[in-house]
Amino acid sequence: MISGADGIRAAYQDAGVASRYVDERFRTPLGALLHDRQSQVLRSVLSAKAKSDVLEIAPGPARLTTGVIDLVGQLTLVDASAEMLGEARRRLSSMGGETRYTLIRGDAFCLPFPSRFDLVYTFRLIRHFETEDRLRLYREAARVLKPGGRLVFDAVNRRVYEPMHAIADGGQHFDASLDREALCGELAAAGFEVESLAEVQHRYAILHRLQVLVAPRSAKLARLAMNVVDRFGGGEPLEWVVICRRV
Repeated sequence: MISGADGIRAAYQDAGVASRYVDERFRTPLGALLHDRQSQVLRSVLSAKAKSDVLEIAPGPARLTTGVIDLVGQLTLVDASAEMLGEARRRLSSMGGETRYTLIRGDAFCLPFPSRFDLVYTFRLIRHFETEDRLRLYREAARVLKPGGRLVFDAVNRRVYEPMHAIADGGQHFDASLDREALCGELAAAGFEVESLAEVQHRYAILHRLQVLVAPRSAKLARLAMNVVDRFGGGEPLEWVVICRRV
């Protein structure tokens, strides 16, 4: 299992991993559902910020970036992997457009910026660390945010994940799982107030069965069924998109 800052950093410093990242994780019906839900929440938050100064930490190959860049005034992307930044540059340059963006190779635990950003977002990063390192990441995000600025990221719901850890995310990477109270508590300790927890991947056991049993026969049918289950199935979600404010 990949864990810790050095392990996570090394896992993505590979050109093959970088080039295959989106196709392997977010082209299947279940991966695409997660991507779309995250993108929808992020676009909603950015739409309310009116062309602000935004930092994305660990963008990987610009998976989410390409879907929200039209809403950003100035975008800075920081990643420890030169290979991932190369993929991000390739995808972003193919889009054209007028949004200004800057790509920087850097460390999420020691960001090379003062307090200047209106919003910071990061996905598939904070969840891979133990408590002490998560707090370091929260505090570094708080340091570079303006007062009142927002942090958006993904977190794993313990109540759903722990009984299903054998199938959730394949078990390749360490994933921290928290309940709502613990999540809000550690963010408060880092200087944030949680504004909302957007729920994604409801009834994950059913979604996973659709991926295994239906998707190989009809990806389109599996995706349609997943959308219905996720939107109307109720119950606890597997993940949240967390929106919090620097106090």
